[in-house]
Amino acid sequence: MPLPFACKPAPVRITTLLALLASSLAATPAAAETSPYYIGLSQSLGHESNLYRIADSQTLSDGLSRSDTISATSLIGGIDQSFGRQRVYGSLDLGINRYANNKSLNNESYGVKLALDWETLERLSGTLRVGADQALTQFNNRTGVNDRIETKKNIVNTELIDAKFRLGRQTALRFEAGLGYRQRSYSAPEYDNAEFHETTGSLGARYRPSAALDVGASLRQASADYPRFRRTGIDTYESDTVTRRYIDLTANWTPNALSQVNLRLSPTRISYDKNAVSDFSGLTGSADWGWQVAGKTKLHTILSRDAGQSADAVNLGIIGPGVVDTSQVTNALLLQADHELTGKISLNASLGFSRRHLTETQSAVLLGPLGSVDGYDNTTTLRLGGVWAITRSAQFGCNVHNEKRNSSNAALTAPFDGYGFSCYGQLVLQ
Repeated sequence: MPLPFACKPAPVRITTLLALLASSLAATPAAAETSPYYIGLSQSLGHESNLYRIADSQTLSDGLSRSDTISATSLIGGIDQSFGRQRVYGSLDLGINRYANNKSLNNESYGVKLALDWETLERLSGTLRVGADQALTQFNNRTGVNDRIETKKNIVNTELIDAKFRLGRQTALRFEAGLGYRQRSYSAPEYDNAEFHETTGSLGARYRPSAALDVGASLRQASADYPRFRRTGIDTYESDTVTRRYIDLTANWTPNALSQVNLRLSPTRISYDKNAVSDFSGLTGSADWGWQVAGKTKLHTILSRDAGQSADAVNLGIIGPGVVDTSQVTNALLLQADHELTGKISLNASLGFSRRHLTETQSAVLLGPLGSVDGYDNTTTLRLGGVWAITRSAQFGCNVHNEKRNSSNAALTAPFDGYGFSCYGQLVLQ
């Protein structure tokens, strides 16, 4: 999701690295059996009853509509190619998004992911991953105050690059190290204080005592800089730095062919230089259980506890993309069910719940910190959907959803209720 920060010296563009890596991989000979590439078009049409996610008591200014019909046209593509001991895979999504009523929100989005798995003749292996995406930020209305309703178009850009190195492939004991960089920027100046660039590093080991169990332990540290944490003048800002330290204890267990469990427990310490009210010390982690109940039915349960601005909740599918989550800590649960009704028709349902502990340092230009506010919100989301695989290359799907949030402190987050539905068609050539 990312581009360089406006009005700041731009680091080496990750999108440039993406282009160079993609062009070099495109020259790789394709496998003879099946095409390693695919390209296609997707068209969706949907409706949102509460687009700006505002409370019933809040009113929008003239010219804005609470509900809207949204059209999204996307060019999609991907690659999955092996050559020797190496494998490259990735995906591309370029979208044009149009709003029937709130035309000021019309935008273009993209998502690019590319990864390379590599191995040597000896015991070294690893993964290099790069990504970039751009999207309209989900309206979050961080306060329930009428004159502070968020309605401005806000585009979020994120870029990332990370690498993992492993020593020991077929052995029971393996050592791992990781390095990563991520940056995020927003087009709306109201989100200047949420922009950041972050570096991460990890070092650990994994042990596989049996084919069914793999356990690991590692030290992980992330350091993020918020260059515009607080405005100190018309064009001057005070920065803030946050340091996150984790001890990750993990276990991947496959008790049988129908079930798989992935666990992470992490004693965590998070400390800010300036925004001390958001400091955190305690346990974070996740539990992910996939269960093939019957031949045609799968259940998936995910439990997560992590700090705001963490990628975990988004990667696990608990929180959708485009969300600005600056909570101190978020506890979330997601229950998913997939059922194959026929060979071509499948149904899915999910129920999600998240509880965020919210904190905010209140300040004013030139006056410094004025104090802090504290609170929480609870969000429940229900989704139902279905997909029809018309042919090997074409599919059609529809889904409906309802989302409801309550809040303990209107100065931090607005309660809301809304529903939506959409249908899409997709054609892919492979």
